[in-house]
Amino acid sequence: MTAHVELAVTGGILLLPDGPRTGTLLVADGRVHAITPPHTPFDATRTIDATGLHAIPGAIDLHVHFDVPGISLEEDFHTGTRGAAAGGITFVVEHPFSDPPTTTAARYAAKRDQAANGAVVDFGLWGALTEPSLAEMEGQHALGAPGFKAFLPENDMDFPPATETDLLTGMATAARLGAKVLVHAEDPGALADGEARLRADGRTDLAALLEARPPDTEVTAVRHVLRLAQQTGCAVHLVHLSTPEAVDLVTQARRRGLDATCEVTAHHLLLDADDLPQIGGFGVCAPPLREAHHVERLWQQLQAGHIQAIVSDHCPYDRADKLAAADDVFNCPFGIQSIQEYVPLVLGEALRRGIGLEQIVPLMTSGPAHICGAAGSKGSLRPGMDADFALLDLNSPWEIDAENQQHTVERWSPYDGRSCRVRVARTVVRGRTVAIDGDIVVPRGAGRFMELSEAAAWRT
Repeated sequence: MTAHVELAVTGGILLLPDGPRTGTLLVADGRVHAITPPHTPFDATRTIDATGLHAIPGAIDLHVHFDVPGISLEEDFHTGTRGAAAGGITFVVEHPFSDPPTTTAARYAAKRDQAANGAVVDFGLWGALTEPSLAEMEGQHALGAPGFKAFLPENDMDFPPATETDLLTGMATAARLGAKVLVHAEDPGALADGEARLRADGRTDLAALLEARPPDTEVTAVRHVLRLAQQTGCAVHLVHLSTPEAVDLVTQARRRGLDATCEVTAHHLLLDADDLPQIGGFGVCAPPLREAHHVERLWQQLQAGHIQAIVSDHCPYDRADKLAAADDVFNCPFGIQSIQEYVPLVLGEALRRGIGLEQIVPLMTSGPAHICGAAGSKGSLRPGMDADFALLDLNSPWEIDAENQQHTVERWSPYDGRSCRVRVARTVVRGRTVAIDGDIVVPRGAGRFMELSEAAAWRT
């Protein structure tokens, strides 16, 4: 008989660091107390019967944008994290594109406090690397920022793009602090030239977006960022890579000893350019959806261990603004809304491809935890870790219906009508159930802010 605990999860298959096995997960003081063999006696205040389900560590989404223009930060985080909880996500790290942009330590602190009033899952905040924030990086780091986001091209979020001088200065600061630099890497000059050329030809259709942002614009920018990271000794994380060649560059840099990691989004794994005519503005993003052969190569690189994280890059926009792509794709906001669906969809697709949970789940749990510095408490089911987990039914087909299922303000999804075999039955954060079958069962403010300043470097 173990000591008295608050919660016991019995009957399910637990995905542990050494692989899946049956057992009982015991939780005390919000942390994993022990994992015992089946039928071991226990004394618990509450018991969850997980028979027929798989318990995986709670998913960690490194790349979310919750800002909805005209909505308060508290409400943004309440809405966004409700979607996360419904989708099996227990921890998110939000990017600095709020209104106003999170470019100062004071804004970082204010965002932290407002977000905590609304969040229902735990969260962290990335800092900013852009000319207005260079002198503020150390202050943001002291408040908990494990890294700083730099955006190379012009964007629709009023976030000033980083010049080469900005990157060199910011990377040197980050290296001194032991922090990471995250980069949206697309060649800004090539993008501007491509859009101008296509507009001059009267091209503003959906296909024009793919022509204006070809794979080379990403590959060129990634090569440039890695060169600057090598020059400054800075740890660098390349966000939402969409081309296999760019992933190869990061892999090669890591083999040379550079602390370099990369992520891919669910939409670059689940959608391709042929889907764009059907889903229209709801599939407009940057980098854009790629050709099917790129998608297949990304899955191959994922299986080979060359990708460290899978993220949503969730970005809520007004439905009417997204529909504007029908008139002018270059005026359509770039971003895909998917935080609620991406975990079950990616897991279902991986299983369809014969990829086991033990290979795909770490890219949404322990891999992201290492990148953002949360690996000491989140990302795996082992004693002493936060009791963050999701219970999944791997054979419970359902159909995505954003209008009736989502917790977002604007209910739309590029995956509407798609069937998914994986269902999130329950999401638990620090031993407390936050969602059951998509329904949120905790009040706003149940989530906690986590300081992530001591970011752990990825080691290969």
